[in-house]
Amino acid sequence: MKNQTRKLVWASFLLILGIILPRLVNLTGSMTLGNLISPMHIPVFLTGLILGPFYGTLVGFITPLFSTLLFAMPPMMPPIAVLMAFELAAFGLISGYLYSNKFKNIYLSLIAAMILGRIVYGLVLIAVGPLFNFNPPFIPFMQGAFLTGIPGMVIQLVIIPPIVEKIKPIKEFTEFNRKVK
Repeated sequence: MKNQTRKLVWASFLLILGIILPRLVNLTGSMTLGNLISPMHIPVFLTGLILGPFYGTLVGFITPLFSTLLFAMPPMMPPIAVLMAFELAAFGLISGYLYSNKFKNIYLSLIAAMILGRIVYGLVLIAVGPLFNFNPPFIPFMQGAFLTGIPGMVIQLVIIPPIVEKIKPIKEFTEFNRKVK
């Protein structure tokens, strides 16, 4: 039970970080900087890689929706918040699943999640966009999503692996101590 409580506390912390980081970036005064560096994605990837696919999915889905409720960003009309909820849920699920079950490699897990998450974004756009009367031209919209996201992807590939590598020994030590007791 203590392990679940610990995970829930970490997930809550990372959720809050996912809401606060974009606001801090907005303080720079640049309206496009947040789109370029994707600060909301970092805590979601960390959640998936550290806490696993369940919490990664949960934090990924909830973060943009809570951010919209609190700060009206990302916007609900057009439904960017909805698209991001599914995209970030996919990021958390895929990075957490691949890292804990398949690749055991942070970089491969991150890159696969980045690509597949953006594909989910496009599929949700096709499925949900018409419900919101949001029908941008698909190919240019997706090209924009990928190209605009490249600086953020580079930043994520530089920042996230060292954080996970620093937390992993602490996590393993804590789990070992719990087993010994």
